[in-house]
Amino acid sequence: MTGVWLPLAATVLAAALTWWCCVRPMAKNRSCHGQQADVGDTHLQEELRHAREEVRRLRHQATPPAAPSKGPEILGR
Repeated sequence: MTGVWLPLAATVLAAALTWWCCVRPMAKNRSCHGQQADVGDTHLQEELRHAREEVRRLRHQATPPAAPSKGPEILGR
């Protein structure tokens, strides 16, 4: 029975540390990760819009032609 106490204590300690370091700050909106960008920041929104437009343009340029050729092009004929 004494072999059960050490793993049980370690499990309880891990759960307590998880609650103290992760769950409690997130419940109080004090976490350092997962925060959303401020919607009222117009400069940030403008930069995001430009970046999305650039990604869209680059993806459009990188797409292959709609109708691939039947075979290799032979030059000099």
